[in-house]
Amino acid sequence: MSRLLLFAAIILSSITTFAQSGTIRGTITDAKNKETLIGATVKVAGTQLGAATDINGFFSLAKVPVGKYTLEITYVSYKTETIPNVGVEADKVTEVNTSLLEEAATLQEVRIVATRQTNTEVSVISEIKASQNIVSGISSQQIARTLDRDAAQVVKRVPGITIVGDRFITIRGLNARYNNVMLHNAFTPSMETDVKAFSFDVIPSGQIDRLLIYKTPSADLPGEFAGGIVKIFTKNIPDQNSIVLDYSLGVRQGTSFNEFKASKQGENYWTGFNNGYLDLPKSFPKDLRAVGNNPALIELAGRSLRNEWTPVSSTASPDQRLSLTGNFKMKLGNVQIGNITAVNYSETRQYTDTKRNDYNIGANNQIETLFEYDDKAYSRNNRVGILHNWAARFNSNHSIEFKNLYNQISNGRYVFRSGQDIAQNYRPNNHSFDQVYRGIYSGQLTGKHEFNDDKTTVDWVIGYNNSYRDQPDYKRYRSDVVDPTTGKTEIYIPVGQAQAYFLGRFSSEMKENGYTGAANLTQKLSAGGKEIELKFGGFYELKDRTFKARNLGYVRGGNFNPALAGGDINLLFQNIRNDGGIRIDEQTNPNDSYTSKNTLIAGYGLVNLPFTKKFNAIVGVRIENNRQQMNSAYLGGAAAKVDNKITSVLPSANLTYNFTEKTLLRAAYGVTVNRPEFRELAPFSFFDFDFNVVYEGNPNLKIATVQNMDLRWEHYPTPSEVISVAAFYKYFNTPIESTVDLGSTGLGSKTFITNNAQSAYSAGVEIEVKKGLGSLMPGSRILEKTSLLFNTALIQSRVSLGSKGVGQSDNRPLQGQSPYIINVGINYNDTKKDLQINLLYNVIGRRIIAVGFEAYPDLYEMPRNVVDLTFSKGLGQRWTLKGGIQDILNQPWRIMQDSNKDNKFESGKDFFVQKYRTGQLISLGFSYRLL
Repeated sequence: MSRLLLFAAIILSSITTFAQSGTIRGTITDAKNKETLIGATVKVAGTQLGAATDINGFFSLAKVPVGKYTLEITYVSYKTETIPNVGVEADKVTEVNTSLLEEAATLQEVRIVATRQTNTEVSVISEIKASQNIVSGISSQQIARTLDRDAAQVVKRVPGITIVGDRFITIRGLNARYNNVMLHNAFTPSMETDVKAFSFDVIPSGQIDRLLIYKTPSADLPGEFAGGIVKIFTKNIPDQNSIVLDYSLGVRQGTSFNEFKASKQGENYWTGFNNGYLDLPKSFPKDLRAVGNNPALIELAGRSLRNEWTPVSSTASPDQRLSLTGNFKMKLGNVQIGNITAVNYSETRQYTDTKRNDYNIGANNQIETLFEYDDKAYSRNNRVGILHNWAARFNSNHSIEFKNLYNQISNGRYVFRSGQDIAQNYRPNNHSFDQVYRGIYSGQLTGKHEFNDDKTTVDWVIGYNNSYRDQPDYKRYRSDVVDPTTGKTEIYIPVGQAQAYFLGRFSSEMKENGYTGAANLTQKLSAGGKEIELKFGGFYELKDRTFKARNLGYVRGGNFNPALAGGDINLLFQNIRNDGGIRIDEQTNPNDSYTSKNTLIAGYGLVNLPFTKKFNAIVGVRIENNRQQMNSAYLGGAAAKVDNKITSVLPSANLTYNFTEKTLLRAAYGVTVNRPEFRELAPFSFFDFDFNVVYEGNPNLKIATVQNMDLRWEHYPTPSEVISVAAFYKYFNTPIESTVDLGSTGLGSKTFITNNAQSAYSAGVEIEVKKGLGSLMPGSRILEKTSLLFNTALIQSRVSLGSKGVGQSDNRPLQGQSPYIINVGINYNDTKKDLQINLLYNVIGRRIIAVGFEAYPDLYEMPRNVVDLTFSKGLGQRWTLKGGIQDILNQPWRIMQDSNKDNKFESGKDFFVQKYRTGQLISLGFSYRLL
């Protein structure tokens, strides 16, 4: 690692030695009417340098090496202009202003054979405008202005979007389970064992071309969503050949250069892959109860594990991120070939000091404090990602793409818990050591083919997804402070039967495979002087999952030596023996494992009807036949089987009225569904150490149906600007919600079970503005280079539990829904100086993260203002320096309860359940273009 830092320092110190360069810029206009031409192409002959004119006809070519060149300027239906002997001097600007003449002959047909840019703000706005659905999105050009490291941080800047737990998406205030995610045109696999959600943190931001969120149903979209469908598109055929190296360092307040504690790991842990160090030995018995008559074997099994129960201390190094991206474009005969390959690596560390409390409200609203904990948590993340995409364009009508994405994440976490457990009358000195590996692979072969003068289009996709989550050894132990004066502790060792959450270890493994196939046919027909578009398609997905878990605890052996409980934890585990020490005990239950399969077969048809030049409608119907199968067992061993076969008929309509070329109104209606996830159907119970709660599935869950209604007004002042106002309403029948088991409200852990509520609704308004500020003060050099990004959502929802509402939190907002979301960005871009500065702001309203009951109010995550500042500066032709400060305000993360039930959340009057700060992150890095 020190060599890597030295290499970065040497490169940064060499910036002044680069080749000198200058800038060519100017404005292109129509020779006859003097109007500026938008989208004209300006190329430097004999090089890969080029640019397109913007909405003002302006272009700028930066980092052009010193010398003389010939410019070629082209525009559809205009004569090509060639300007020779354009001189470029070091650090100077060469102005080239010219006009183009229209071709004398009228063009009958213009066909452009090129790769359409999809990753710019203009292209994404154009795609949204041309869509027949209500869509929001973000481009890689906009992503580059942030310090966002992964898709989870990127997507929260889209209107109506928030992130829960740093990786799960909430759209329009609806819980992650009500949203679906597709990578290109295939569903993404899940890497989570206990929630219905895709982990957005697995995709590095540098691999994203654009990200679109479809918020209204359409027959050609999957029918399982309520908030929206997120489509993530990775990068495709490049514009030019290049190899780019990116490296950055990040110093996190309160973490970097301070003491850092973690569990002991084996060799090559830094790669992010499981090295097997913490795995159960292959010779370990599958069930200790099956060999209960062999005490010697049980004793040997206990000793064969990694019995290292104290953390290893080191100094936290700065966060590091490294990526190498190759863009290659070539020709094989008449076939244009493109390849993008990117390799990413990152290592981050974070320390948090969390105040964690819990309460009950007893008779006469008397407050009972259960515990007051202080959790010191140390987390280390290592990530490796590979993107490998190929594309072949045979001609303007036929293309095939092969897309591959693999990401691997390792997360190690050590927590030291102190404070006071009032309900159970002890002062904890507790410790947990957790290690989780997650991986995802997605491979897709896609094709698009146009026939009959583009009147017939066929596109198809064949895909395979694989994901896994491996938790090899989650160790926990409780020790009690028996003498606060001296700090003397005593390890809690159960007698008779183990209690794994007090002294034990948990391991789990989940594997999921997904197979996808889809095809679509689009046919354009002429009728009555109008062009009608018909579209038909089919979709198939097979998804299977296996999950297995192991719970192992420890109990006192015969003739136990009490002195061991008052000693060091590692000394205790050196005394694994049946007589005088501790003994390992099997706590695994039949419901700790399950197998499942989901088969989805869908077909659809829709028609695009242009009633007038300004008004058109797309109406269609989608039929989905879905079969969910799950095999598990209840706690006592009785079989728990699910086999749900349901056919859903899902009509939809999307209407568009164009007032002008720049202004339009959309209206939409559609029916969608929400199905239970595998984990929600399994009777498996999972203990959450952090929140001290248990989550449990329910094999009797039903699917939810959703009625969706939307209205949106859109105005596009220029190709790069948009102003929109939207309203929406959704009604849910039997929505799936998390409720508390009223039988678990004593002094122990509370249990949350997934259930169907009776009904719910969600309604809201969204506003989005992307606008240049130059028009506010014409002639201002600063404002001409500054743009504003603003979006907000105002949402209200209510859920009714019906007969299940007795004693529960009823008539409340949907879990995960915020009443407001605000994103603001001010972007300054000086192309002459190759300088960008961006100031970003985000806040969300308070939202329920866990549903309560009468004696235990709902848990709310409180608003938190987040401000980020980023910059990038070009240095010479190949180098870019970039950095910034993330979370400048460093406001605390807070979880509260409205304990006095006055609908206000006030410090000193209401409960703080959780509170911590993550610290500012100061980043500095560089980008170097090798080719």
